[in-house]
Amino acid sequence: MESQCYICGSKFAAKQCYFCQHKICSSCIVPADVTGNYRTTKCITCDRRKINKISVLSVLKRNKFILGILGGFWAYTVFPLPFLQMFGIKIDPTSFQPIFIATAVMTIPFLFMLFAWQKRSPNSS
Repeated sequence: MESQCYICGSKFAAKQCYFCQHKICSSCIVPADVTGNYRTTKCITCDRRKINKISVLSVLKRNKFILGILGGFWAYTVFPLPFLQMFGIKIDPTSFQPIFIATAVMTIPFLFMLFAWQKRSPNSS
C-alpha cells in the first residue's frame, strides 16, 4: 500500500523523518552531506526549522514499551501489599519501607535510559 508524502503529496513516501515521524519521499529528504549525519533521515521541513532534538512527547511515544515495563514493576512492588491488607491478611507496616526503596532503585535506571536513548539524534560514526 502506497502512502503519501507529508511534504509534497507524492505517492511514494518510503522513508520516515527521524524528528517529526512523518512519511516522506526521497525528494523531500535532506542529503547527508548537508546535515552531517549519515545515520538519520531528516525531512526538509525539520531542516528549515533547524530541529536537532526530538520533543519530550515524542520520547514518551517512542518509549511506551519501557514505560509500560516500568509501570508494571511499580504496580507489582507497591500495590500487592495494600490489596493483601484489604483482603484481611495482616502485614507488618515496616515491610513497606524495603518495597518503596526497591521501587525507587528500579525506577532510576529506566528513567535514565528513557531520556538518554532518544533525546538527541544518533551521531555519525
